[in-house]
Amino acid sequence: MKRKKRSRLLCLMAASILAAGCVAGALMPGGTAHAVELDGMCSLTVTVEPKNMEGGPVEMPEVALDLYKVADAVPVEGYDAYSFSTEGESQAAYAGLALNDAASREDWQELAQQAAEIALGGARQPDATVEDLQNDRLTAADLTTGLYLVVARGKGLTAEEYVFRTAESVEGREAAAESLLTTVAYSESYVFSYVPQLISLPTKEPDEEGNIMPSNGGDWDYGPSVVLKPEVQERFAALAIEKTLASFQAGSPATFVFSIEASLDGRTVYSDVASLTFDGPGSKGVLLAAEFPEGAEGRYALQQARIPVGAQVTVTEIYSGTVYEPEGGQAVRSFTASAAKPGEAGFENNTVSFRNVYDGTGKNGGSVTNQFSYSTDSGWSWTAVTGPNASIE
Repeated sequence: MKRKKRSRLLCLMAASILAAGCVAGALMPGGTAHAVELDGMCSLTVTVEPKNMEGGPVEMPEVALDLYKVADAVPVEGYDAYSFSTEGESQAAYAGLALNDAASREDWQELAQQAAEIALGGARQPDATVEDLQNDRLTAADLTTGLYLVVARGKGLTAEEYVFRTAESVEGREAAAESLLTTVAYSESYVFSYVPQLISLPTKEPDEEGNIMPSNGGDWDYGPSVVLKPEVQERFAALAIEKTLASFQAGSPATFVFSIEASLDGRTVYSDVASLTFDGPGSKGVLLAAEFPEGAEGRYALQQARIPVGAQVTVTEIYSGTVYEPEGGQAVRSFTASAAKPGEAGFENNTVSFRNVYDGTGKNGGSVTNQFSYSTDSGWSWTAVTGPNASIE
């Protein structure tokens, strides 16, 4: 039996984050039996599970839940089913979405991205927000029937802090990599990434494979429960090395070299060197990070580094130029890497400072090329290849 587009059976198939939902139903004999009730209230319970990466600690994200109502539920005459309407004032922004034409998992993934661009890109206010985690669950109650965009995001973060656009392939598309809108939440050691999803209320019970199809039996579920299934990645720290050269011997640049060693749970997770070169007295710094905040290049030299949060970090000044020495003889700094970023409270924990002075020997300057090597037995060592008039004694 053919139907008009508006009354076609709809199947909402969420991808990796929420259990599949579906707007579907069977033909009602005589149009009277077991009709879906759209005048009552619904709820949605989302379970948050602790996660870990191999060998790492098991941690819970600091996560909250925002629900944006995208469409109202409208009964389909003669069927135990409903379709979607964006005619309400609060849903007008979503009027361009082809909600009643979607028929596949990929269609709903694309619609979820479009809805997320409207809701998050347009800074719309959520219709419901849940931040209270009870028994590892977030429950939104008193929801009217319809279609909702479900956004899991970091508790206490602003949209500028939790919304990201990543260039990657979207499931089901053969086109080149596209920008995928994702949201993040954090634990101490991990970044939890979520893809916004659409879910309909009420819904039907899933079959044995977790799919909700028109042929599924059972009653409508007005309080479904779903599970967040994020992508989990290590959380990386930023490290700033700041150097002050109090006095300078004119004639040649002064280069200072630092080794950075980081360990976590007894294993080395990062090992590298960084350098700063001066052509006069003053202060400079180098920022080591996986990603750099806006404006960092104006204050620091930048160096890519993936140092896990929680790692024990030791920074050692292993070369202090030809005629300079660390003030007070202090050339080693150690700390535990935190998640604070430059400009945030607590980043001073991830900042190490060194101060050097001219040793007064009056040695001549020149060019020196330093070749550094590392061995597990002796650590870092360097060999100097000198140029004319250079003195490294």
